Amino acid sequence: MPHFDDPLVHFDDPRVHYDDERSYQEILNSQPHHPMFDVVLDLRNLSVPALIARIRAITTATSGQAVFASLAAEITALESKVEALSNRETDLRSAQNAVTMATQARDTSEKAVTDAAIALASNVGKLATTEAEVNATLMRVKNAPAPKPIPDQPTGLELKMGDADGEISGQCNGQPGIVDYHEIQYTTSDPLSATPNWQFADTSKKSRFDLENMPSGQKIWVRLRACNARGKSNWSDPACIRVP
Repeated sequence: MPHFDDPLVHFDDPRVHYDDERSYQEILNSQPHHPMFDVVLDLRNLSVPALIARIRAITTATSGQAVFASLAAEITALESKVEALSNRETDLRSAQNAVTMATQARDTSEKAVTDAAIALASNVGKLATTEAEVNATLMRVKNAPAPKPIPDQPTGLELKMGDADGEISGQCNGQPGIVDYHEIQYTTSDPLSATPNWQFADTSKKSRFDLENMPSGQKIWVRLRACNARGKSNWSDPACIRVP
């Protein structure tokens, strides 16, 4: 038959007969036309449990349609794969729960060991008579903190007018970990005069400070010094401002 020479012909195609003299294309054109649909599963970004539920719903709905009866074996095979995935997911969840419980148990034991070791170290410290005895336990004596030095003379003092009459604010360069507080003084006299008449203004634990009730409308000079338990620094260079 001439149409068997067509390169598109599959010899096991049930539509091809020895006594049919039509071309293969003619045979194809004579077949009933069925539309082809591009089917979407909507599986993107699903968790494994959601994927399992989605596929099970699809197979159940598909099995209920008579037009898809020929897909019964394919659906059964898919359902078997879904069941296997469900079992693996259950195994994974069980393993994760076991890991969580084991981690919690380990952490509890770790804390118990640490607490007991801290208690032992405390008792060693109470009973030891020399540092060498402590070192022999493979522990060590804690280094005593270095004493704070006497603060340096404050630098960078700047003054600004406040929001209300008689208010000003100031700031100097800080000395973290050294300064406990600052003593602040002011004067309305020339600080270079023989009697500048410095007066107490306030104290501040920070390098920034606010002063109230200053003589409104007058020019004043402000200075400060840094203090701690070891001593007090020299007074800073004075800064000048006219009080609002």
